[in-house]
Amino acid sequence: MNYAIEEYVFNDYNASSKARKDVSYFVHQFGFKTLIKNDKSQKRYGKIVKAIKALQVFVKVFTLNKNDVLFIQTSHLLLKPILRIKKNRKFKVIYLIHDVFSLRYNTEQSIREHRNEIERDINLLNGCDYVIAHNQFMIDRLRELGCKTSLVSLGIFDYACSTPAKERTWDKNNIEIAFAGNISKSRFLNQLDKNNPPFQVNVYGLPQPHFQHLNYKGCVDADVLPNVIEGHFGLIWEGDYEVNLENNYNQINNPHKLSMYIVAGLPIIALKGSAAGTFIEKENIGFTISSLNQLSTSLKLISKEQYIEMLNNCTRIRKKLVQGFFINAALKKCILSQ
Repeated sequence: MNYAIEEYVFNDYNASSKARKDVSYFVHQFGFKTLIKNDKSQKRYGKIVKAIKALQVFVKVFTLNKNDVLFIQTSHLLLKPILRIKKNRKFKVIYLIHDVFSLRYNTEQSIREHRNEIERDINLLNGCDYVIAHNQFMIDRLRELGCKTSLVSLGIFDYACSTPAKERTWDKNNIEIAFAGNISKSRFLNQLDKNNPPFQVNVYGLPQPHFQHLNYKGCVDADVLPNVIEGHFGLIWEGDYEVNLENNYNQINNPHKLSMYIVAGLPIIALKGSAAGTFIEKENIGFTISSLNQLSTSLKLISKEQYIEMLNNCTRIRKKLVQGFFINAALKKCILSQ
């Protein structure tokens, strides 16, 4: 029997909670039965409550046997004891990566300094029978670090949404760029605001910023955001205004906002050479830049015909995302390879 631990985390309008909720939904649609719900979506719990909830999970996991498959998307704190139970009960584990922090250590010096943390994470992944990684870039990185288990590429995160995308038309004289995300991690926005760009920038997220020129639109729940986000393009950028792709986590990471923008019917702008940028170029759903200084010039080069083609390609991929196509394809690879 195929089972899943349904994972829900505290909803403070972040991508993590939406991503886990949608994965649980689509895995259930695929035919996995709920073993238990690890629901932490309503509030932050104290240590005692967390311990009780973890114990409830372990009790249910101990009922599995060698004929069962368990899908997990939890943190290493829960994964480690679950893998200990697995050794005794002999069931199989499919683990989906949302974020492995040690993958951010990607220079020789940082790898040496954090070798113990990296080895801990790789050993946990090696204890799983199948690991679903974001993309082939992440798989290659995991192999370099010593991951030997069966690795499957997700490609892009699916995104549950029951309403149609907003209609968008290209107006070269009134361009709007949308950005949604953790504003405290988006230091580039302050410089963009100082530059007073010749296009409107609509910003969604927390904490509330204080801009002079950018248009702050508030914090919107991830389930609602695709239906209300305004713009012609969605921007994927992180950290500083000027970034160096070398040793950059975005080389291997699939940001959840990539899926959100597509479901919103927004073509996308991203860093050239990043995992998201590679996907965007392959599917022709936007364009990539090496610097934010290239943004204005690149936008001026977009024709109405090009924009319509990008919109059509977004619509094509959107149909797959809202149906859970990518997680279903990854699960099939895991199940069929048993």
